[in-house]
Amino acid sequence: MNRRSFPQGQANGSLLKALRRVIVDLKGHAVADSWLRGIEMSAVDIEDETRMLPLETRHRALMAFTKVCSVEALSRLPRALVSSECIGAWVRILRNAATVDEAFSQIGSMDGDASVTVRWETVAHGRGRWRGRISIAHDPSLEADGLLDLARVAELSAIPTLFGWPGVKARSLGRSGATFQREYAVRWQVPNPWWSAGIGGVAGGALGAMFVVARFGISGVDLATTLGLVALGAGLGILRMRDRVRRAETEAHVMRLRALERSLTLRESRESESIGHMDGLLAAGQYRIVRQMGAGATGVIYEAVRVVDNLPIALKLLRAVAAHDAVASDRLRRESEALRLSWHPNVVEVLDEGYLPDGTAYLAMELLRGETLAARLRAHRCLTPEEILPIAIEVCDALSAVHAAGVVHRDIKPSNIYLVSDRSHPELPAHAKILDFGIARVEWEETRITHSGGPLGSPGYMSPEQERGSADVDGRSDLFSLGAVLYECLVGDPPPPLLPSGLIRMASGVSSTARSSEPFAHKAMSLVPGAFRPIIEKAMAFDPAERYEDARSFGVALRSVMEAGAQISS
Repeated sequence: MNRRSFPQGQANGSLLKALRRVIVDLKGHAVADSWLRGIEMSAVDIEDETRMLPLETRHRALMAFTKVCSVEALSRLPRALVSSECIGAWVRILRNAATVDEAFSQIGSMDGDASVTVRWETVAHGRGRWRGRISIAHDPSLEADGLLDLARVAELSAIPTLFGWPGVKARSLGRSGATFQREYAVRWQVPNPWWSAGIGGVAGGALGAMFVVARFGISGVDLATTLGLVALGAGLGILRMRDRVRRAETEAHVMRLRALERSLTLRESRESESIGHMDGLLAAGQYRIVRQMGAGATGVIYEAVRVVDNLPIALKLLRAVAAHDAVASDRLRRESEALRLSWHPNVVEVLDEGYLPDGTAYLAMELLRGETLAARLRAHRCLTPEEILPIAIEVCDALSAVHAAGVVHRDIKPSNIYLVSDRSHPELPAHAKILDFGIARVEWEETRITHSGGPLGSPGYMSPEQERGSADVDGRSDLFSLGAVLYECLVGDPPPPLLPSGLIRMASGVSSTARSSEPFAHKAMSLVPGAFRPIIEKAMAFDPAERYEDARSFGVALRSVMEAGAQISS
């Protein structure tokens, strides 16, 4: 799976709603619905104008719009963007800005903080004018045709309108030095008290003088009369200016109330949604839910499709009850962090992470087809040495990359090893991928996701130091767990670990004294094929110093069994 060279940008969905409104006005509802289907969206997807959508979707919508209408029709966007159905997207700005200048300084907050690849800054501003610059981090090819540029011009044009000022003119100034920068200029009509008084005075004086001359002749005009008429005109000019300012303030207040009311409506709508019933919905503005794949105590996993390129993905969401739980949320964040650090062909790939509008955390990962190693063991109880060797070697390769990234998985077990099958070539053997980094330890991360000193991992696979709750767990703990997995695959049952004093830990958790002359775990090792015994014994040594130094060394030992064609049956 190819990784993106540039971060995937997002923006709110108000532009798509505005585009649809313009199409309805020009072409009718049928054409607007056809336009939506053409960009693989629905009216439900854009009902919430604050929902984040990928920039690729925004760009595709603009291209389709110009084919349905025209580039010139984009000039209708500013009015549509401040309509009642789109006003919710402006609530952050209207709540925190009292003037147009303050609104421009906060324009970057419209799209939140997640996946924003455009950074705004003000270059200059004054009465009725603003000039700003953006820095772009997303794929520059999206900017090549200039449609996103025109969309920004429309959004900039809408801002003074939100505050009741007329005569708005916005334009793009093109590139600003660096390739990934653009500049924009906006002007709007704001009455100036001096100009209003001056123009009113001149107009009043001129009109008054013309009236006097017409009535009394040129001799009737004197200095006192003229000055009086000028003062009257100036006063009327100032009163007119104040009336325009009051009307603008009233309109801005109405806009602010409309935005807040719309925001409350959207919040109630989001709170009524449940992640348990999301089939067909658009999650995080870019993932179309197909079906639920599984569910656990805190999370639900869905099969979904990324709308920008129809890529099938697995979407992991926290349940509503756990969405605001600090431990559950931190585990999902930790899983994403560990996966990004540990990228390897034998580690499941994370594509995206973030939060839904209701605060629910999500994690988007590559969709795997096949079964877990645990499922295969349930079906067959154990595997042949020829079957388990390539799987164990691939897990060693994955752990080498994971540990090199400063990550310790801490939960290697059959259910966290996925056997990916190739549907186009079912005759080929499956390859392994490590899953679930929810309790992984990141070397430089100081925070803890559970109580300090508590054991983390799964009983039966945890190393002795994990069971003690040691803070010094390192990659050799994962090697112990892999040794236990290897034992179970070959024998059909998990191994019974032996404490140094000879205490065998029973399945019930109660310990009983038992002595053994064998170096690892009494007679149970006799069930392991001969070539694997020293490998498993070394991997599962009680003392980490006696285990393999690293996953690479473990893998070398396994490869020696495969390459030498040793006698692997007892």
